[in-house]
Amino acid sequence: MATYPLINGRKYDHSSVEIQIGSTLFTGIESLEWTQTLEPGQVRGSRAEKLARTTGEHDAEGSFSLPLEDFAELIAELGDGYMQVPFNLVANYSDEGSNVTNVQLIGCRITEHTGGSETGGDPAMEEVSIDVMRAEINGLRPVIGMLV
Repeated sequence: MATYPLINGRKYDHSSVEIQIGSTLFTGIESLEWTQTLEPGQVRGSRAEKLARTTGEHDAEGSFSLPLEDFAELIAELGDGYMQVPFNLVANYSDEGSNVTNVQLIGCRITEHTGGSETGGDPAMEEVSIDVMRAEINGLRPVIGMLV
């Protein structure tokens, strides 16, 4: 249960996260996002209202951005055919006075990546989109009885 006000006044921010992809800890990841859905089917028969619903279809996807050099390191670890190689992404969120929240994106595959640079002092970045088999929060699976 979330308790307010916080004694130390702190919640997680991006500097509270440690991100590991495969066996490598990546400290240059500037953003990490994921979405997980479970869309139930509906049974209506000849009624206007829902009579029942099914478990539905689960889906998950995500994205992250990182400097080009870090992306080169990632794909070197994945190897030839890097867009076909599944990997796990682990994000541990922790801050002083708070519990650790562990997020695991299981069975990720790169579906798209876009790179570039522009004038100025910002680094050349790579935006990476991923297909995810499932996201687990503190070891909890989103659907009971998942096979993978």
